[in-house]
Amino acid sequence: MSETIIERVSVNYKNLSSKFTETTTDYNKQYCAIYLARLKEMEILLRERIEIKWGDRFPVYDSDTLFMEDELQRYQLLGALDGKKLVTGITCALLGSDMGMGKFMVEDYVFADYRPQVERPLMNEDVFVIFLSGIDFLNHQNFISNLELFTHWISGMLGDESTISRIARIIIAGNSIRTVAEKKKVTMMMTSRTQESLEAIEAVKAFDYFLLQLCELVDVDVMPGEHDPSNHILPQKPMHYCMFPNSCVYKSLNQVSNPYFCSLDNLKIFGTSGQPVMNVMRFSEITDPLEVLENCLHWSHLAPTAPDTLGCYPYYEKDPFIIKGVSACLFRWKSATIFYQNGARLDFTPLRRPDGQKVRLICIPEFCNSFQAVVLNLKNLDCSSMVFSACK
Repeated sequence: MSETIIERVSVNYKNLSSKFTETTTDYNKQYCAIYLARLKEMEILLRERIEIKWGDRFPVYDSDTLFMEDELQRYQLLGALDGKKLVTGITCALLGSDMGMGKFMVEDYVFADYRPQVERPLMNEDVFVIFLSGIDFLNHQNFISNLELFTHWISGMLGDESTISRIARIIIAGNSIRTVAEKKKVTMMMTSRTQESLEAIEAVKAFDYFLLQLCELVDVDVMPGEHDPSNHILPQKPMHYCMFPNSCVYKSLNQVSNPYFCSLDNLKIFGTSGQPVMNVMRFSEITDPLEVLENCLHWSHLAPTAPDTLGCYPYYEKDPFIIKGVSACLFRWKSATIFYQNGARLDFTPLRRPDGQKVRLICIPEFCNSFQAVVLNLKNLDCSSMVFSACK
């Protein structure tokens, strides 16, 4: 029986996440600096939006801060803003009047909003990117047949060669080793170091073998998640290659950061393993993760609650979580993709702005519970799922 050889499509790939991996180990700086850096960078974006929305009717003087809180003072805001769907760390411009006694009446407001996008010719053929998340190899014996079905599908053993040959990349968006926090003994020490359990070590080995099977076939990007063996605070650095002695010999394996930002034929893909979205939902009345993603685009910030309620590195001169890269997306439909891991089910929606911009938001379900992989077509940003259900 002759073996079928599948020639796969290829795309120009660039990892644009260097700003999330260039941190040093200096944690002596105060966290207030990240808010000052955010304020400085976001003011430029907000001035653009002020000019578009209010023109020159309401000039912005240099002494005006137009923020709920700056480095000197704090105002109680009254009027147009709905505080139930806002969280600490959002930057916006406010139009209104000082009522005295530390109160400010808001008549109108504007966020930095979507960055302008540059057009490029539309792809003529289908090109697919596959998203996985929440595989949970600590318990993979419970669904090993489902994982085998996925690898068989990627290899072309189940047919569907016309689709398989158009898969250019797989992005594994975190929580591959475990999906819940490891239970630890209570300690009186402020810091502690615990040995990984034997089960966790075996889970890493199983994940390495899974990656080996995939990397023999297609390029794979592996992001760390909240419960994976990586640093806990954002940005999470790529998991160390020594954990994957078998799969790391392939150039097709890319250990990437969380958040992750890349370009595929100049289409920008930007996303996280879910921590910023969950944190916003914890401290607001927003219950839909897709709404959080949409708001993050309006706010032009990927993790507004960091460092207040979400751990992050104490950046001093810049805030890498400000969303700027979408502006470089070269797509005729003015398109980009932002994804969020750890959803209970697949959710996705296209956003269309009045200026014609189109953005695809994706919430990727946990594979360990749903057995789903998300399929994104770069040609038109169509999104669907594949369910790998094995009969017992």
